[in-house]
Amino acid sequence: MSPHIQTAWVVQTNVEPESTSPGLLRSACAALELPFHGVSVVRDSKALPDLSTISGPVVFHGRGTLIRCALEHPHWSKGVFVSESSFTHSAYVAAYGDHMLNADARVLALGELLSEGHGSDTRLFVRPDDDSKRFPGQVTTVGELARSGLDPVTRLVVSGVKEVDAEWRLFLVRQRVVSGSMYRPSGERAVPPEVVELAEAAARSWTPAPVFVMDVARVDRAWKIIECNGFNGSRFYDADVEAIVAAVSAFQLERW
Repeated sequence: MSPHIQTAWVVQTNVEPESTSPGLLRSACAALELPFHGVSVVRDSKALPDLSTISGPVVFHGRGTLIRCALEHPHWSKGVFVSESSFTHSAYVAAYGDHMLNADARVLALGELLSEGHGSDTRLFVRPDDDSKRFPGQVTTVGELARSGLDPVTRLVVSGVKEVDAEWRLFLVRQRVVSGSMYRPSGERAVPPEVVELAEAAARSWTPAPVFVMDVARVDRAWKIIECNGFNGSRFYDADVEAIVAAVSAFQLERW
């Protein structure tokens, strides 16, 4: 590939008003002198925005419609780091075992859960069994789930409620943590070395994608993996976005 070719970033800008991702990515690309293409995406569109001015490697960042359209495109799919079979709770447990926070969770359809006869005030932790982000992982009650409007066939990861002290988000490229930050109970860039060690050791054994996000929790003075997430739609919190963009861009430049 010609040495003047750079990785371009195609970033959805018409996202929720509170999202800082487009601005952070724009600033990082400017600092690194990388091409930035802000695009507006119509929800449930069947086609990507016009990308005719881009000839080299690309990374997409945005919401479901943009990522789906890129994934289905014969050329631009390499700009998305997604594998539907890998980004599931079942895959994480199979790979990471007891290092998972909810290694004991069940995966079942909402209708199956509601038919089990739990009291409406029974508290559970639930999240989707995929990376769809159709709703966030959360502590809720059976009654609230019944009123949620979710399709009864929706596959859920269900576990008992665990007391979590703190949570960190880590960004990994080629099995290495390039940046991260605490995001609960507060935001700070410093990440304990033990968290990085856990994430990188886990990634050396298995990764859902060459670029991905891992959330780690501290529970009873132990470190546990909450879940993995696809990079292309994940929030950055207080991570070093410039370092992340540099690492992902270099990876794309090598593999394109």
